[in-house]
Amino acid sequence: MASLLVQSCSATKEQVDTPVPALDLYDGYFFRIIKKALRTGRFQSGIDIMIISAEHGVVEPDQEIGYYDRRMDTERADELNDQVVSAIASKVTTNGYDNVWINLGKDYLPAVDGVESAVDVPVDYIEGTGIGMKGKRLKHLVSSGRSIPVHGD
Repeated sequence: MASLLVQSCSATKEQVDTPVPALDLYDGYFFRIIKKALRTGRFQSGIDIMIISAEHGVVEPDQEIGYYDRRMDTERADELNDQVVSAIASKVTTNGYDNVWINLGKDYLPAVDGVESAVDVPVDYIEGTGIGMKGKRLKHLVSSGRSIPVHGD
């Protein structure tokens, strides 16, 4: 079962002087979960990642980008909406994903508004009552390919 994980960028970044792969640049909580799963061989095959960057829009994990300091806000997310939804739809069509997982904070959500009608696969959101619960769900997803039920937050 192939899935696309749409992950927001993070405010915490490595201080780099030259561009590096996006996955190496970001160092926030969710990226630490993803990188640890990759490093320990626990990252589920069949899950691809797409990053939504406040600065660059849609970024692939291996795309080289430099350090920046721009936070996402509703206005920027609205600006990126067409680009993001189109990129997700294109990637779903090209790669034949069975579903899309979205792990975005509230400021990023306008960037994916309308994605459900742009793709013909289920779109699920990694949700939780706090960052810890969302992190637990992300860890379970990337290591098993399945979500933890939302009940019991």
